[in-house]
Amino acid sequence: MHLAPLIQDLAVILGVAALVTFFFRLIKQPVVLGYIVAGIIVGPYTPPVFSVVDTESVKVWAELGVILLMFSLGLEFSFRRLAKVGISAGLTAIIQIVTMIMLGILTARLLDWSSMDGIFLGCMISVSSTTIIIKALDELGLKTKRFAELVFGILIVEDLAAIIMLVALANIASKASLGGMDLLSAGGKLALVVGSWLVIGMFVVPRLIRAVGRRGNNEMMIVFSLGLCLALVSLSAYFHYSVALGAFIMGSILAETREAHRIEELVGPLKDMFGAVFFVSVGMLLDPEIIFSSWPSILLLCLVIIVGKMGSVAFGSLFTGQTLGTAVNSGLSMAQIGEFSFIIATLGMNYKAIRPDLYPIIVAASLITTFTTPYFIRFAPRLTETLKSRLSPRAMSRLDRYGSFIQRRSSSGTFSKDFYVRAMRWVACMVIVLTIFIIGGARIYPWLAEHVERRDVAQAMAWLLSFALSAPFIWAMLTAFRAPYQLAVLISRIATVVVLVLFSLEFFSVWFLLVLAAAVAGVLFFLFRRRFEMYYHWFEEKFIAGMDQAEDPNVSHSHLVPWDAHLAEITVEPHSSIVGHTLIELSLRERFGMNVVVIQRGDKDIVAPKPTERIYPGDVILCFGTDEELERFDAELIRHPEVNEGDEEPSYSMRPFEVQPNSRVLHRSIRDSGIREQFDCMVVGIERQGERLRSPKSDLVLEEKDLLWVVGNVKQLNRLQEHFQSADSRRASV
Repeated sequence: MHLAPLIQDLAVILGVAALVTFFFRLIKQPVVLGYIVAGIIVGPYTPPVFSVVDTESVKVWAELGVILLMFSLGLEFSFRRLAKVGISAGLTAIIQIVTMIMLGILTARLLDWSSMDGIFLGCMISVSSTTIIIKALDELGLKTKRFAELVFGILIVEDLAAIIMLVALANIASKASLGGMDLLSAGGKLALVVGSWLVIGMFVVPRLIRAVGRRGNNEMMIVFSLGLCLALVSLSAYFHYSVALGAFIMGSILAETREAHRIEELVGPLKDMFGAVFFVSVGMLLDPEIIFSSWPSILLLCLVIIVGKMGSVAFGSLFTGQTLGTAVNSGLSMAQIGEFSFIIATLGMNYKAIRPDLYPIIVAASLITTFTTPYFIRFAPRLTETLKSRLSPRAMSRLDRYGSFIQRRSSSGTFSKDFYVRAMRWVACMVIVLTIFIIGGARIYPWLAEHVERRDVAQAMAWLLSFALSAPFIWAMLTAFRAPYQLAVLISRIATVVVLVLFSLEFFSVWFLLVLAAAVAGVLFFLFRRRFEMYYHWFEEKFIAGMDQAEDPNVSHSHLVPWDAHLAEITVEPHSSIVGHTLIELSLRERFGMNVVVIQRGDKDIVAPKPTERIYPGDVILCFGTDEELERFDAELIRHPEVNEGDEEPSYSMRPFEVQPNSRVLHRSIRDSGIREQFDCMVVGIERQGERLRSPKSDLVLEEKDLLWVVGNVKQLNRLQEHFQSADSRRASV
């Protein structure tokens, strides 16, 4: 019987991927790395022991994997979650993304790559891997730490930014143009199209999903959800947008429905399988010879990723008022790239917009930085202590005062509005400056080159004209933050200078530009600073009147160390030792110094629970405490001893126990007997004088010759058996 090559290829891909990922699990490495290595094994650049025949069909399946990955990401991405992202996570994400894009462009220039390569590279290295980071924090038991909340918020903003990047890069690559007006036109068209999709989707889709949820089963739900996803994917392709955009938008629409969690569980197996095919296809395009020949570029790129992400995230965290420990932990946790980098690289390869060797270089850099991520996370506490010991008491005091000031002011609506307006003003001006310099490089310089004999003179004239047009907005960037935002003033001005230098790469080489830009900009700003300020205020009054700048109140603030306590969600597992106990029995405040402020039980939220509230399996308890308090609570009460892979699964049984004259439970109620509390067993029935009592009440007093039917774990039943057999056993609470 003839077997289609695609089925044979799928057998090879999944078989090799299963073996390799199993090995990677044994050495405690991310599964994504195993998929990529499996792709190298079955790819065309290795000996054909395992070979894929129909590579074109594999590409189609890989594209389906991208669609399902983006659809699942949209299901996890809720607009309500985005609204809950605090100012710290949002601004830190923006600082990190902008910094890494600029570093990517600069790195491409240093390697003599094209401007298109630089833009794609900057976008590839600007987004961290949500999957890898969450997996690493989960395996290290750090998901409840304070810095983890900040990291999760940054990842949400990065995911949204990555979607915008995919659309923008697809437009740039298809037109092979970096024109500012083209980008603005494409952005307006995108906003109109996507906005209409969201509006229509929010009105129509939730009602349809609600009807299917009431009348249909899981089969109908998965077919209907994937049908909606692929429909919007097809519509996205019709408008010449990335298929990832349509999948993500439909996922985000469904995330707002009540059936989101159900759909996410149903899509999970499909996402895992086709996602594996996608990551294997990434490895298939990886040529080991290019990696060996390009190792200096790979090492440079790894250094840029690690240092750039650590520094930008740490600075962004400190800038938004986080403690030094939170900033360092957050920076080291995000020093890698992942899935979105592969998707962006694949987009560039499909459009032939990037050099062929950039794809294996970025994948190799991802492999290296993914491998180092867990070690950086483990090293973070030691680095924090080293920095604290090296910094002077005066510097630490200033950091504490700044963090305290930000936290106290952020509780005020006036501060939040003022800070947001200043930050958005800086970003808006940066976009305007970027547009002016892009137009200067793409339009003004070619025109001047035709009329000016010397090329360097034409470059200088184009740069000066671009600088003159954008000078009011550069001035606004330099003065966006003023006292009392002392640290923000320093960081924003340094960032403005860096942005100016990088935008000027359209005209000059890197080293010449550093000297020229610093000298010319310094002289011009010194001579015309008043005029620049006047022009900017005129422009702001005419076009950005809504961004009014609030005056800073002159308020003195006493020193206050920033809060180390935070809210953390802890899921209660069925075998946790706190199950069945009330809050007053657990004495969490007395024993650990922390409080339970909310208990989430299904769709019900119990706010400020009473001391008599009992904990049940599956509850999500929202605790308020420091990292140390939460860690001790998690270690002592929540976690359970890990079961070795060779151990048998716990089995349960029902056994009869007869109450003897010398039994300790004689003349005690079921509640007072302690069978549940000490042995984790439950009395489900009693035989007394020929009468059978099923599910007896807890206040029933046990009598001699009663036959108790008890359900429990086999080991616990054995302990209970020993207790019933010996009247002289040592004192227990039964």
